[in-house]
Amino acid sequence: MDRVRFHMDHPPAPQRDVKSVGDILKDVVSGFEQPVQESVLILRESWAKLVGAQIAQHSEPGFIKENALHIFVDHPGWMPELERHKRGLLMKLQSSYREMRIRQIRFILQHK
Repeated sequence: MDRVRFHMDHPPAPQRDVKSVGDILKDVVSGFEQPVQESVLILRESWAKLVGAQIAQHSEPGFIKENALHIFVDHPGWMPELERHKRGLLMKLQSSYREMRIRQIRFILQHK
């Protein structure tokens, strides 16, 4: 009946729920994750063994740039604790993962 009344050549579009642009953009943007280096993926798998379970809950390898491993830390209170273990961790990384050629470690505060 509506097709005749409104002179429509095509059937009407199906009824859909209205979504805000913000909701649509959240779904789209969530799919745009930055690529992760293969060496960082390897470090993330063994991270708890390297630093211990408690520290691993609050930190993770982020990326390697110019022979420096950048580690994401989720709370500023953990920065001094990681700084205390920095030298030992660097030695473990250099002996276990020589091919990565990590020469220094940097910590970046990044909330999860």
